[in-house]
Amino acid sequence: MGTPHFGVSYWIDRLPRRRPSYTRYRGQNDVDVAIIGGGMAGCAIAYALSTAGARVCLFEADRIGQGAIGSSTALVMQEPDVDFQDVLDVHGLRATRTIWRMTRRGALDFVAAIRRLRISCQPEAQDSIYFASDSKSAQRLRHELGLRKKAKLEARWLTVEQLRRETNVEAEGAIRVTGNAQVEPLRTCLGFAAAAAKRGASIHERSPVERIRTGREHVELRTAGGTVRADQLVIATGHPGSLFKPLARHFRVAETYAVATPPLGARIRAGLGRRRAMLWDTADPYHYLRWTRDGRIIFGGGDRSHPHPRSRDRVLVQRTGQLMYELSVLYPVISGIQPEYAWSGPSVTTADGLPYIGPHRNYPRHLFALGFGGNGLAQGFLASRILLRHYLGEPAKGDELFGFAR
Repeated sequence: MGTPHFGVSYWIDRLPRRRPSYTRYRGQNDVDVAIIGGGMAGCAIAYALSTAGARVCLFEADRIGQGAIGSSTALVMQEPDVDFQDVLDVHGLRATRTIWRMTRRGALDFVAAIRRLRISCQPEAQDSIYFASDSKSAQRLRHELGLRKKAKLEARWLTVEQLRRETNVEAEGAIRVTGNAQVEPLRTCLGFAAAAAKRGASIHERSPVERIRTGREHVELRTAGGTVRADQLVIATGHPGSLFKPLARHFRVAETYAVATPPLGARIRAGLGRRRAMLWDTADPYHYLRWTRDGRIIFGGGDRSHPHPRSRDRVLVQRTGQLMYELSVLYPVISGIQPEYAWSGPSVTTADGLPYIGPHRNYPRHLFALGFGGNGLAQGFLASRILLRHYLGEPAKGDELFGFAR
């Protein structure tokens, strides 16, 4: 094979050349809701609000879906991007059970919406297997399983032999969780943007918002091409960014890395287990492995601090080599194979691992959807449900667990 495509996401490269596009914003407009951010959360929120009859205008600074979602895991997880026991330590059993119930419902509704809208993104149900490579990690993993069972959450233990038979991975044991899924993330995001536009939402690419003014009756946004007045403003940019610097202390920004192999031959695939589940290790930071329909392995994780722009390319090459080495340790049969794609993207998390979804007392007429970590697909859709309820003035019990006041 040729030189790896460094800095090119496998998901973005799979898009057809004539991908859907949206115009830059021009002129003046009055709407019910303005949305900043054209990732999964922003597009799902635009779809939910426009379906409810709101006049919606969405602004994306670059291209729809080509931020964190375009470089994401592409995994639809029914649980937050953090261990159950870690959330339990901070929020208690009752709240943690509610959080898991809401995220599970959000993931199931997300897949159902994809099928209902007939979005061509290859949705596929996949279990998750979390494995421990040493005895100390296995002990923690067993404790995690016990807590989940106490909370009446479905999960089961895999012995060393069961794990080897299922995945051909040598480890001390694992937890298997059912009900997750995988999709093509960028096609999914574009599908929700198209569904929102079909319902009347105004979608604009390459239209960064330069200034926001909040008045008593409306919020005014200014771009290079014009202004828009909205009754409500939604910020769905992952990180609050320069427009909301006081909120930055709530978030941690890292760089996450991923590689995609070329399609693997039958001899190699025979040594890689049954390939019926997504794999996660218990390292900190963790790694994940998933399969594509054309027989590739996508392996990623091992997040690191955000690199300086001048060293970004060099760090990507270094991290690509490290990921391929770690993959070959997991599966020696992979040794010697070079990646066909290697890319990175931002990962924005919070102190407790849960996103912030909802209003903030210092920002009237604002709603936020930020800090999704590695689970931006399902939790972005969950944000659309929660913020729709806030917009309608009908918040549900449990919504506050994702708010800034938690």
